[in-house]
Amino acid sequence: MLFSDEIAIKLFMKRRVRDYVWRKADERLHPDCINYGRWPKGMGLIFWGVFRKGRMGPGVFFDLKKGEAVDLTVYPDQILLGPLQQFWEESFREVDLPIVMEDNAPVHKKVCIPAREALDMMTLEWPPNSPDLNPIENIWSYMKDIIARDYAQVSSVEEMKRIVLRIWEQFKDEE
Repeated sequence: MLFSDEIAIKLFMKRRVRDYVWRKADERLHPDCINYGRWPKGMGLIFWGVFRKGRMGPGVFFDLKKGEAVDLTVYPDQILLGPLQQFWEESFREVDLPIVMEDNAPVHKKVCIPAREALDMMTLEWPPNSPDLNPIENIWSYMKDIIARDYAQVSSVEEMKRIVLRIWEQFKDEE
């Protein structure tokens, strides 16, 4: 089984953090006691990764232009017919019939279904809204915790890319 998914990585990412403020009852909505989200919005990256038992696959960032989203044209061009297809083909050397698990995100449907069929790529039928069934979600949670704890102050997209790739590469293949 090849488990693949995408993760949004934001600059200035906070996670599981709660701010506590000592204030008087009449200061409840005072501007000094409210965090209005002082971090820049929309400063993020979309990272895709894949793995299977015993082997980590590639992890890559989507190459998106400003305002562009991962959609039905971007996903097949940048992932399905690139790193996912390559990892799937490499997996045939060690596994008789690798099966690809992708969630039910709209980008994995429509044009992707015929593309996977043309490649004879077997996929797992997956119930909608079930991220907890995909083990890659554990990797994403771990990565987000590290980024929020150790790199929340990073403001450079290029630096964040290096950090995310370094974390991804820390996951080792089984020997």
